[in-house]
Amino acid sequence: MFDEFLWPQLAERSKAFEAVKVKSGYVGHYDMNDFDANAIFGRWSKLPNFIIAAGFSGHGLQHSPAMGRAVKELIIDGGYQTIDLSRLSYRRVEENAPLLDEGMKA
Repeated sequence: MFDEFLWPQLAERSKAFEAVKVKSGYVGHYDMNDFDANAIFGRWSKLPNFIIAAGFSGHGLQHSPAMGRAVKELIIDGGYQTIDLSRLSYRRVEENAPLLDEGMKA
């Protein structure tokens, strides 16, 4: 899609794109939480100084500002100050209590 659709439009708008062509690419690892498809975030009960921030299922870039702030709050402030993310804790995995999202309702 990029080579066939997007790049020609970019090259048409800016001559600089004529010199810049993708030679190769890497898709990368898709961090998927199979437990309940929600992020797992917070301190791990077995190692209290270990903070987990994983399983964003492709939303990591969108969530990274909030997660960065939450990590700072856990480390510096000792707990959540801005928004309580305790629902995303690893405890739900240990207790086999998935956080299920029923989706939008009409």
